[in-house]
Amino acid sequence: MQNLFIDGTDTTPAINFYTNGKLLIKGRSLPEDVHKFYEPVFFWIKELEAENVHIELKMEYINTSSTKKILNLLIELEGSPKIKNIDIHWYYEYDDLDMMELGELFESNLKRSDFQLIEAVDIF
Repeated sequence: MQNLFIDGTDTTPAINFYTNGKLLIKGRSLPEDVHKFYEPVFFWIKELEAENVHIELKMEYINTSSTKKILNLLIELEGSPKIKNIDIHWYYEYDDLDMMELGELFESNLKRSDFQLIEAVDIF
């Protein structure tokens, strides 16, 4: 298994997933074909064998279909028998109440993750 790197664009986030369990999704997510864009990400996490996973989500904007995909990705991580601990940091700009509320929604749908909402300045 190798690290997974996908460069960000104006419509897709940067994805930096390391085999040691450090995962980052950053930017805007409104791809034309959300299933096609996230397919390699789901394949990669199914192969991940890290006891501890730390994921950072630094999202500027997420459309509805991406919201569902990213939530399903986190649920998939939680369901993996290979992963014992999941630490999620959801970053949002200090004045972006929509992203804060979306982070709260994600947190309420996850059962075994240590989820932290982090208000930040200049995360993009």
